[in-house]
Amino acid sequence: MTFQNSIKVLLVSAAAVCCVCPANAQAVYLEASGTVDSFHGGFGSGSDIGQSVTLDFSYDSGSLAATLTPTDYIVFAPITSANIVSGVYGSGIDLESNGPGSGSITDDVNLTDSSLTSTAWTSIDPPSLAFTGEVFGFSLFQNAAGSTLELLRNVYNEGNLNVRDSGSVSLSNISVTQVTAPEIDPSSAASALTLLLGGLAVVRGRHRPKVQAA
Repeated sequence: MTFQNSIKVLLVSAAAVCCVCPANAQAVYLEASGTVDSFHGGFGSGSDIGQSVTLDFSYDSGSLAATLTPTDYIVFAPITSANIVSGVYGSGIDLESNGPGSGSITDDVNLTDSSLTSTAWTSIDPPSLAFTGEVFGFSLFQNAAGSTLELLRNVYNEGNLNVRDSGSVSLSNISVTQVTAPEIDPSSAASALTLLLGGLAVVRGRHRPKVQAA
């Protein structure tokens, strides 16, 4: 096993200990805000430009899961709620019409360059085959280059998409903050830290440079 592969295994092992669903798992709330920059299709209007919008979304800290690929370490969880809470489009608009778990929040760490990409989104599919009405959702993307945030609206008539009235709104001046943080079980955190530090010591010990005899 190479040094890099050893580190990958240790990261997953430590994360697995931390992400075991504790008895005090709780909802973690995040808030995203911005100003209307542009609109597309039948959602939004020229008078919305420059107006503020704030939305919040949440996930359950006990539902966090992790996966490892040859190039990425990914932590993810289903979104449990999402709503527009203030701004030009009012408040109380449900951004997860398909119910909890129809969207996802993901952090993706590239193991080659250590770059982080974060995404969050909810579905705008119709909640039923013959659904008539509006379905709202959002899409958030963040990396070192910047952030994008879009509000989405699909309008359906008996399950058929009304393209004219459907559309999206793009926001600028984006800010994302965590409103509440999950409580960390002390015993789990200590176990994870012990596992990680002990494993690193072992791996480093096995990769000490060889000294040639004089």
